[in-house]
Amino acid sequence: MRSMTGYGSSSASFPGGRASIELRAVNHRFLEVKMGLPREFLPWEQEWREMIQVQVKRGRIELTLILSGRPLRPYGINLNLDLARAYREAITCLQQDLGIKGELDISFLTSRPELFQVTEKPQPTQAEIQAVKQALQLALTSLERQRSREGKFLARDLRTRVAVLERARRAIMKRNPVVQHMLREKLQERVTTLLQGMEIAQSRLLQEVVALTQKSDITEELVRLQSHLQALNEALHSNEPVGKRIDFLLQEVQREINTIGAKAEDTTIRHLVVAAKEEVEKLREQVQNIE
Repeated sequence: MRSMTGYGSSSASFPGGRASIELRAVNHRFLEVKMGLPREFLPWEQEWREMIQVQVKRGRIELTLILSGRPLRPYGINLNLDLARAYREAITCLQQDLGIKGELDISFLTSRPELFQVTEKPQPTQAEIQAVKQALQLALTSLERQRSREGKFLARDLRTRVAVLERARRAIMKRNPVVQHMLREKLQERVTTLLQGMEIAQSRLLQEVVALTQKSDITEELVRLQSHLQALNEALHSNEPVGKRIDFLLQEVQREINTIGAKAEDTTIRHLVVAAKEEVEKLREQVQNIE
């Protein structure tokens, strides 16, 4: 089990610089990856996004890439050689026609901006790309280590609360037959009082009492609750992403507990139900942190 929150960072070097990756993970219903990449690295965004998706199944991941030791916008210069040759030929011609002596030096050519075209190089080097990938993989390992560590604490807390629910279920189950017996006697006494002076078969009276008490019987709900709690314990020992499954099981647990509370005609059981509801609420809050 892993938490959805965590932080991971790492870096890797390339000739002349270093690539650093920071990963921040927070709770989210689904998987959402937000990548802060320099423009020249955008062609590799999908590849690196898939690297994250292999290891992270749920949560909001924010990636930040920081490059040091290299210009953020590397530039290149394209020389217009054809125009430079044309300049040379024109000046040579001018010297010959006018009898002007002298040599064409480099300072003249460098003063002509039309000979040079400055371009931005959008493509990083292969070494830079590999450094980013290496830093990302190491940062993911760091993130998953922290998420797993926090997941262990969450699992321990959740198992403790599920155990509280199981004790409440057993207490309710132990109390249920007593309540049913008391309810039958109470109903039978009440019906007998109401029907005084009227002739009615004892067997028919018992059938009516049993029918009325069955409406308040919570045995089926207790059996389903036991099944849900067993499934919760199994999920809490899983190494797979189980946040959504646990959330669903808790909804089922809450439904059964609510029904027990509505049907139970006993103060002791109702107190146990109230305590169980509080634990379910705490569980549902905690499960929002689980992947």
